[in-house]
Amino acid sequence: MTNPPVGTHLKRFATALLLGAATGAVFLGVGGRLAMHAFALATARSAGFTLRGSLNVVFAGAITGAIGGLLLAGIDRFLPRPRGFRALLFAAVCYLIATPGFRPPRPLVFALFAPAFLAYGVVLELTWERFVRERR
Repeated sequence: MTNPPVGTHLKRFATALLLGAATGAVFLGVGGRLAMHAFALATARSAGFTLRGSLNVVFAGAITGAIGGLLLAGIDRFLPRPRGFRALLFAAVCYLIATPGFRPPRPLVFALFAPAFLAYGVVLELTWERFVRERR
């Protein structure tokens, strides 16, 4: 068996970064900001949300998403074949990796952020399936 050309690995790396950053910005960034706002409303805390703070959260979501894209590229061959199960499993892995950083560590916070991570993992996996796995 021969190794694929170096360009193939670079293309896969770049695709992982781009898809991860884009889905991360939307689902982890915007979704994370919405989860923070929901937490403030649910706990009757004053929400000091600014445009700069929101952009920082979206940027952090893009960076986290890019790292998740690289993770997906690395573990892709080890995930099971059924597409729906792959997507849910990848979403669960991302959520479990992120949970130690949730502050404050309350059940409400875990519940509010779960949909953002679920959406990120599922959309990234399905997009990866479409753009990378189908082209092999």
